[in-house]
Amino acid sequence: MTFNSSIIIAAFLFFLPDSISGQDTTQVVSVREKENRRIIFGFVRGGIYGSLKNTDDKHLISSAFSDLGLKIEAESGAFFRTYADLRFRYGTEFHDPVSRFDLREAYVTLNGRHWDITAGQKIIKWGRADFTNPTSKLSPQNLISRSPDREDMDMGNLLSTIRWYPSPLIRIEAVALPYFRSSRLIISPVPVPEYVTVNEINSLITDKKMLSYGLKSDIHMRGIDWSISWFDGYDPMPGTALTRFSLDLSGPFPVTATELTLKPYKLRVAGFDFETSAGRIGIRGEAAWSTPYLKNDNAEYVPFSEIKWVTGIDWPSGVWRFILEYSGKRVIHFRPSDADPVIGTEPDYLKLAQLMQIPGFDLTEYVRQQVGVFNRLYNYQMERNYHSAGVRIESDLVYGKLTPSLFGMYNFTSRDLLIIHELKYKPADGFTVTAGVEFYSGKEGSLYDLIDEFMNCLYVGLKVDF
Repeated sequence: MTFNSSIIIAAFLFFLPDSISGQDTTQVVSVREKENRRIIFGFVRGGIYGSLKNTDDKHLISSAFSDLGLKIEAESGAFFRTYADLRFRYGTEFHDPVSRFDLREAYVTLNGRHWDITAGQKIIKWGRADFTNPTSKLSPQNLISRSPDREDMDMGNLLSTIRWYPSPLIRIEAVALPYFRSSRLIISPVPVPEYVTVNEINSLITDKKMLSYGLKSDIHMRGIDWSISWFDGYDPMPGTALTRFSLDLSGPFPVTATELTLKPYKLRVAGFDFETSAGRIGIRGEAAWSTPYLKNDNAEYVPFSEIKWVTGIDWPSGVWRFILEYSGKRVIHFRPSDADPVIGTEPDYLKLAQLMQIPGFDLTEYVRQQVGVFNRLYNYQMERNYHSAGVRIESDLVYGKLTPSLFGMYNFTSRDLLIIHELKYKPADGFTVTAGVEFYSGKEGSLYDLIDEFMNCLYVGLKVDF
């Protein structure tokens, strides 16, 4: 199959009906008529997030919410299945009022004897690692999600998939995404200076040709499962582009105006992942090579090409479970930069005045370099090589009613640290109380140093499943 024919096939798949993978469900209402099945279930949840750092100008409670989740499943024997997940939230997020509906997923799957086809809004995550998935580029994420359920970070995408099962050992999957939906970046609530405006992407981009597609082959062998994958399309994590800059020197002090716009970029990703075991120890890993279509020299919002790798293990010990993971990456064609990031540093007007005295100095191009450095900071490309490690310790106590967990991840290169300590208690069937703390820390000027003030929090949530 040629490269062009792959694109045509991927685009054609979007117009076909769809397939469904397993969802975590709590079945309460079930109607069965011979082979037909319909289930309606969901949850009601309330919670608050409190800031760890109290300030005079902001309330201690940074986020408070009431959630309603309604989920529907239906199937007709082995012919078709459908699934929908509708959410409604009312409250506040980072002190801003929120009232929104979200169709998180809604898709239909048509099942054949050796194939299935799916179309609709769906979440697809590739890769087998626990904390980091460099091969997964099909679904965006809300990285500032205020929810005790970490899976709520995942966002659905309009897509179509076809899966073919030529044998019990092989599954081949093709996915087509006709539009672009952006992730919600972790910098969204960062307070920016008055002279900086950031334009985010708040809806689907449908007015441009932005087809993305992915191909994947899963191989199930004795003792090991592994996959190879290919993605060609737009990264759900957009970059930050400089769209306007001006400097007014008519007053006693210089006045600058900077407009930044989140902008998608296209790239290719070749990936590999595996999963095996050695006794009671599970072993998983991934590796991915990614390269954008555009060069960083000509587009400040585009990252460098890079190679990422992840390997991890998990093992149970009594009522406890331990997960360890190491991840690393190498930035290809790396070059150092002398500019400071445009967000996170105060402008040095004395240095700026000295630079402007240099013949031929281009101020707009200098600001563009600063925007490029901020993108490198966000994408962890300030250094040539990066190494990080993560650990999760969790348990089920009191016959499964009490579930403590501790998660930590540390980047040895950037010195960014994340710790999440959580406790879940289930005093009755269908009722869950969750309490936890989320803590970010980083060296001065690092990404976590920029976000720790609004991301560090204590949280409590109450949830009733029905």
